[in-house]
Amino acid sequence: MKSCPNCDASNFDSAKFCNECGEALDAALPAAPAPAPGPDLKTHRSGPAPLDAARLARSLTHRSEGLSALNNRRKADIMFVLDCTESMKGEINAIKEAVANFVDTIDSDGVRARVGLIEFRDRLIGEEHRVLSFGDSIFTSDPAAFRRETKGLNAAGGGDIPESSLDAVMLALKQPFDESASKVVVLITDAPPHVPDKESRSVDAVARAIREAGVQQLYLVIRTQEPQSQVYLELLEGTRGLAFELGKGDDFSSRAEDFKRTLMNLGKTISSATR
Repeated sequence: MKSCPNCDASNFDSAKFCNECGEALDAALPAAPAPAPGPDLKTHRSGPAPLDAARLARSLTHRSEGLSALNNRRKADIMFVLDCTESMKGEINAIKEAVANFVDTIDSDGVRARVGLIEFRDRLIGEEHRVLSFGDSIFTSDPAAFRRETKGLNAAGGGDIPESSLDAVMLALKQPFDESASKVVVLITDAPPHVPDKESRSVDAVARAIREAGVQQLYLVIRTQEPQSQVYLELLEGTRGLAFELGKGDDFSSRAEDFKRTLMNLGKTISSATR
């Protein structure tokens, strides 16, 4: 057989013209035999080996499984209920600075977390609660957005020692949590609650409302050793949760560092409790 110099078609040795393109074959050389298949063919390819149907199917399946696993990760909506009175300066500063690490701690444990925040003081002297918003949502998974919104939080007001913490918890229960996420409420205060307040009549009534709202996790960051604050522990009845020690002292920077460590421990606890 000889190969056409114009189109490389194979022709009989006796042919004068190519049976494909009609080019004269007088000067054509016989076609070289095809090389035997072997490892050298793979080595000298200019690009990757084509994906056969089975390999392509496996690749698509793995990608689909990966996306499904991402979409089916455990989720938690975490609402901070934060006392923003004058004595809480250290904790306010800490939550602004440490929320990124808090979210990362939860995310690294396989939980997709969104966070929100309600600031409260004393409703009985006209200091109403405020729910932070992030665009059209009151939850965000973006620590930078959370930090921007909390930049405006200031430690001020409060009046007498008791604060409107129970009313603030009641407001948290009314927020639009994702029904497919674990509903988490974190109360942070250094003061006992007003009982009664404008809305909440008793600690027992608030504890019942927490259960009825389907809160899966409730965490109290309070002064656990002070008798007036121990009333908050009644909120944990019938609800999964823990109380963390807030810390003491007037050194706000020292308390801020203590609270950052508390947030990291809280993040680990939320991760392990989220189903």
